[in-house]
Amino acid sequence: MAKLVETPFGPRDAVAAWLRANGVDPSDVPIEGPITITRDRIHYDAMLCNGTGHRYVAPGTDDVATAPRWAVLKVAPPANVQVTALA
Repeated sequence: MAKLVETPFGPRDAVAAWLRANGVDPSDVPIEGPITITRDRIHYDAMLCNGTGHRYVAPGTDDVATAPRWAVLKVAPPANVQVTALA
């Protein structure tokens, strides 16, 4: 039986399914987020890849390099996915 993995937003499988339904590759989004919703968009940080397709550490940090991204909100999050809605 698969182990249930929780994220700050709910069960990982549910969060991943919701992101996919909105055209976002869940493997691009750090498990800790951030993920927010504004009116008709999902805002998130995407992990960046170098020219060979590998993720890399941001210069001067110990963190993977990320950049802000957004996607059109096509499907509202289900009840078990808790994403902050911003005005």
